[in-house]
Amino acid sequence: MMKYKLPFALLLMPFSAFATQHCPAIDTIKHNNGVYTATTAGVGEWIGTVQGEIPRDSAIKSFHEALLILNSDGGEDNIIDQGRFQKCTYNLQAEGKLMDMYFDNQTWRASISGKPHWRYQQTTFLEIYSCSGVAPELCAFDIMLPAVP
Repeated sequence: MMKYKLPFALLLMPFSAFATQHCPAIDTIKHNNGVYTATTAGVGEWIGTVQGEIPRDSAIKSFHEALLILNSDGGEDNIIDQGRFQKCTYNLQAEGKLMDMYFDNQTWRASISGKPHWRYQQTTFLEIYSCSGVAPELCAFDIMLPAVP
């Protein structure tokens, strides 16, 4: 009977960290016909595409930013430094072109607690954290499970 208490208690916990991820380093991103991919050290893959017409020079020039949107419903799960990890954005060699990459092609419930490179911003409609001005590998976040739709 005792062996079932711990797993049951774990089910009652609202979120737990699944894995720490970070935006892919530029030299790890492969691209072909406007589709960009990067593998991770663990499970999963980063996937990105160029919006609109594929530019002639579609090589990645630099890292632009990573974005996490805080929950706006004000519910009990609106915990500081937690929200929905959205994407990592890169500047392409083609002037003015950006490319967004998503971890496993979706958004994730994530925490950036203890991650120093994220900056809080409040816009008219959203509260966000962004990570920019550093190497993409420094934009780390912890994926939280289960992901809430």
